[in-house]
Formats: sequence, structure tokens, C-alpha cells
Amino acid sequence: MRIGLYQEKIIWLALCAPLFALTHLANSWLFDHIAVSNHISWIYLPAFLRVAYVLILGPIWGFAAIFVGSSLLGANFEENLLQACLNAGASAVSPLLALGLFKLLKERQLRIAQPSDLVQMCLLYALLNAVVHHFIWAYQQPEQLLSVSQLPIMIVGDLVGALLGAFLFTLLMRRSGLYPLIERLSKDKPGSPP
Repeated sequence: MRIGLYQEKIIWLALCAPLFALTHLANSWLFDHIAVSNHISWIYLPAFLRVAYVLILGPIWGFAAIFVGSSLLGANFEENLLQACLNAGASAVSPLLALGLFKLLKERQLRIAQPSDLVQMCLLYALLNAVVHHFIWAYQQPEQLLSVSQLPIMIVGDLVGALLGAFLFTLLMRRSGLYPLIERLSKDKPGSPP
């Protein structure tokens, strides 16, 4: 029995959302000594998952996986429901904005197997993620705004995490032979051209 596209995406969502939360917690543990706050570190490995989820699962399912995974972390940060939802929304919308801006600037689709496309996507994501989060914090959580230097630190942390993750992921997928699965998943988005 073959499962349908939506059932497969729901399974991926159920796997990816907790993986994002666990990766965030592991990143906090590993890089606690270079973190500025619960939300900002010089190395933020889950940044790669945000980019990967949107590229592989597609905008809708990628957004959902990031939003649910980020929402699971709300209790860990002792945030109220609105703050948790706003932070989760900022986390989930940033890679979508980056992908949209990439397509607008390049006037073409991103090629997931093209390293230069991934680097450019990671750079756009890092910039937009930091700006969107800081905008949300200025509006809802001004206590998150600790210093002027935290915006560039967040950009660097997201960029380093996204690039490191992209490099390791690409290496792992090519060596394990799972790259065709990733390419198939990234093309199985509803409304995507064949």
C-alpha cells in the first residue's frame, strides 16, 4: 500500500517538528558558552533546518514544521502564548521570505543541488531572520533587545549554522545515497511543475 502525498507530508511534519525542537535544545547545550541569549548564539545549527524544511517539504509544510517545532520550545523559554506564537511565526516566515526574495532577485527557482544557490539562500535567510525576530521583539518583547551588537551576532550565528548544516547535510545525503529521496520530496510539492 502506497501512502499519498499528504499522508507522507504529515509523517514528515511529525518527524521534523520535534527534530527542530531537539536540535535547538542540543544547540543551546553545545554552544551555551557562546550564546548571547536563549534566542541568539554565534552558532545556531537549527538555522539549517529552517532553510531545509522550506526547500525540501515546500513552503506550506516547511512553515508548519518550523512553526510547530518552534512552538514546542515556547514553554522552555517561559514565554506567554502570544510571545511563543510570534517567535514561532518569525522563525517559520523568515525562510519563506528568503526563498521569495531569492526567486525575485534571481528571476528563477532555487536549484537545491546547486551549492551557490544554497549559500545565497542561507545568506538571505540569516539577514531576514535576524531582522524579523528583532522587529517582533521590539514590538512584543523589548526585554529581548539586550544590545546593539546582538543583531549582527544573530546574523552570523544563523549564517554559520545554516552553511555548516547545508555542507554536512549535502555530504551525508550524497554519501548515503538518499539524495534522490530529497530531490523527489522537494519536487512533490502541490502545485509544483513536474
